[in-house]
Amino acid sequence: MPGNGGVRLSACWPLRLSRVSPQAVERRRTAVLTGPRVSETSSSLFAQYDPQSSLDNLANRIRVLEEKIDQLTALIVRDQQREARDQAVSMEIHGDGLRVRWPEAMESGQVLELALTLTLMPPTEFFFLARVASCEPEPEDQVGGDEERQFLMDVEFLAINEDHRDAIHRFIFTSQRQQRRTERP
Repeated sequence: MPGNGGVRLSACWPLRLSRVSPQAVERRRTAVLTGPRVSETSSSLFAQYDPQSSLDNLANRIRVLEEKIDQLTALIVRDQQREARDQAVSMEIHGDGLRVRWPEAMESGQVLELALTLTLMPPTEFFFLARVASCEPEPEDQVGGDEERQFLMDVEFLAINEDHRDAIHRFIFTSQRQQRRTERP
């Protein structure tokens, strides 16, 4: 795979892709680059902060909010994992593109529009254009007993919103940190 952007992570996430005709590439590139931005952490939590409140009262309110957020997050993640299990695709992601196990062959050079859902909080779907760099049948020794043979497809990002690229990098670094923590004795 060409240049790895210095960051790489292997996992399974929901991914949708569709072919983009040569005539529509420029229009879709503009749509991807000017699309919605990944929202940064909102400061609205403190928008109604009353300066007269004591710090203890504020700390208690924050603690209660954190507990509620933790409960809601657990529910969302559980539901999302259940839904995503059926749609998840094995892939390796990095700053310049993806390596994906895909059920059908794609021609090198084919432009694709991809929608990738990462398990950020809140779960976020990223849209980008990519070009198929290579697509080869999976080696037979990697195919499980009842599984159908898949294709290993390398795709390079053609157009990705910079906020989305940054969010993907943050997600990869965070995931790698969590993996290292769980690997420690």
